[in-house]
Amino acid sequence: MPPIVTKKIVFENNHQALAVLPSANTPAEEIAKALAIGQPQTLLLIIGGADNLDEKVSSRLIQLFGRGVARAALEMKALIIDGGTESGVMKMMGQGVADRGFKSTLLGVAPLGLVKYPGSEGGGETPLDPNHSHFVLVEGTNWGDETSMIFKLVAWFKAQAPVVVVLAGGGNITRHEALQAVRQNLPLIVVEGSGGVADEIATAWKAKPDLPEDPVMAEIIADGRIELHSLTDPVKGAERLVMRGLGGDNVLMQAWERFADYDLNAILQQDRFGKLQGAILILGLVAVALALIREVAKTKGVDVTIRWSLWWFAKQLLLILPIVLTILLTAANRFKQGNKWLLLRAGAEAIKREIYRYRARSGDYHELLTASPAAPAAPGTPPAPSPPTPDQVLAQRVEDVTRRVMRTEVNSSSLIPYDKSKGFPPYMFAAKGGDDGFSVLTPDRYVEVRLGDQLNYYRRKAVEHERRLKFIQWSIFIIGGVGTLLAAINQQVWIAFTTSLAAALTTYLSYKQTENTLMKYNQAATDLANVKAWWIALPANEQAKQENVDTLVDHTEKVLQSELDGWVQQMQNALAELRKGQEKAPEKEEPAGGGGPDAGGPKQPGPDGEPPADGEPPADGEPPADGEPPADGEPPADGEPPADGESPADGEPPADGEPPADGEPPADGEPPADGEPPADGEPPADGEPPADGEPPDDDAASG
Repeated sequence: MPPIVTKKIVFENNHQALAVLPSANTPAEEIAKALAIGQPQTLLLIIGGADNLDEKVSSRLIQLFGRGVARAALEMKALIIDGGTESGVMKMMGQGVADRGFKSTLLGVAPLGLVKYPGSEGGGETPLDPNHSHFVLVEGTNWGDETSMIFKLVAWFKAQAPVVVVLAGGGNITRHEALQAVRQNLPLIVVEGSGGVADEIATAWKAKPDLPEDPVMAEIIADGRIELHSLTDPVKGAERLVMRGLGGDNVLMQAWERFADYDLNAILQQDRFGKLQGAILILGLVAVALALIREVAKTKGVDVTIRWSLWWFAKQLLLILPIVLTILLTAANRFKQGNKWLLLRAGAEAIKREIYRYRARSGDYHELLTASPAAPAAPGTPPAPSPPTPDQVLAQRVEDVTRRVMRTEVNSSSLIPYDKSKGFPPYMFAAKGGDDGFSVLTPDRYVEVRLGDQLNYYRRKAVEHERRLKFIQWSIFIIGGVGTLLAAINQQVWIAFTTSLAAALTTYLSYKQTENTLMKYNQAATDLANVKAWWIALPANEQAKQENVDTLVDHTEKVLQSELDGWVQQMQNALAELRKGQEKAPEKEEPAGGGGPDAGGPKQPGPDGEPPADGEPPADGEPPADGEPPADGEPPADGEPPADGESPADGEPPADGEPPADGEPPADGEPPADGEPPADGEPPADGEPPADGEPPDDDAASG
């Protein structure tokens, strides 16, 4: 492809501009490089006419573009694209940029054969605007030949920056440009009262749901994302409207920002929780292994020096491990990273559900968008308040979600803000397919980027969970077989380690809820596939009905909410059980320096016998008898009640009328003692709150 021709134009006002003369087939990326504009933060497209207007309307348009649109573009660091000629709204836009010190980049796109500029050699009669900073002069001798190039550039820039189109006045070319903007899902701000096509669109928009006979205008009204700004309204309103469309105070932008923050912090809390639990399990296994090494060190067949070194090394580590494990268990119970992960994930997904309802214009959002104006109030009565706009509803529902989340333990942690340079909205499968996260979704587009995205996610995750589940279950089976083999070859000393390893894997499966999650993912994937099949099977005229669109969106979002609520509930139950087990573990640990195989790790029976401590071997070289208490005195004989003040032996029920010992469950059928929590799996007494660590009800879990 031949290189792009560039020219430097110096206008009579001494303002310089760079002109690029590409061929019709030159890619937009190459044109952008030749312009040396760089990546803009936002993009503002101006279309329309505004010639032959009366003086009053022209004066208001000059103020609108000079004080409103130009100021908003400067504030939002927008690249402005228009027709580039010294006429109509293009001239007004150029003067507005010049009045603000030429601080905005203003790119004009025009047919080369129709324009003239200092040093031009063609026969064009229409001068280029001297306040523009860049031009793209395309091949052509008719007005409208530039339209395809304008939207080629817009399509390239909009993949990386939000876009807003401002339309004022205009004729047939503007009508075609407005249609192209609608087909690219660009938001359109129409200046009502500026005449021409702008007033046609405003009139037709107010007549919805009735559509005009003209097919072009009907498509613009039916599919357009249109906002009206009356020329009689304050200029500040137009400025705020442009800024909101470009993301300055856009409610949808803010909703995505809140989702991104919750999503990022949920991932961080999940990662920290997983690492902490993994460290606890691994250190428990290490403690078992060290205890076995001490036992092996007593074997007479091992060299004395090696025996002493192994025994001393294991003893030192066994002094430290219970302390480290206690610290980790205390941290796990104090910081509750697992609960924070679940609450943040539930909050993020709740916000995302509202975002997609809003973008699909479904349910309340559709009804509010097309609501009829309220009837005039009777004389002497105040007018009825206007119904809330879709933006107000979205803002309120996002606020409700964030309030629920911040009333939990999440409020005890600071939230790390999401870095937008990594992609915004955050990466999702649908975004890879071209979803910008902001455009209005048609039903078919909703099926593709929301329903299809989640369906693919659940199917992929179900495969991953099944592989993980089978791998761990097979590992447990194999470890059990290894334990049997060790017993057969008279290596019983290592059975404690295989048993502990199997218990650790079982604990991992328990708190990860791998099997239950797999079942829920399969169920959600099936339900979503059924919703998609129902929609595809509908006749075309039924798919066009709003009630069926509402049903599609409502059923999809309810399937996703049901899966999430069930998953959160199961994970909270699993975390509560894990926390209970970890709270009991320190009570069963031996004092530092005397830990057996189960010190600080999974509670498994260790090998008989302890190696001698420094200077104090057991009596007659024998280990203490199994089951002997460390305290002085003998336990009561079998069947005899304990002495007064003594607690009953392990496994014996308390005497009649006596309360159970601390930490012991009550006898069958007996209520728990005052202040004691109910046994595992039992509901709390009437009026009693759930025990610490128990999950809240579904409403709390879903927020």
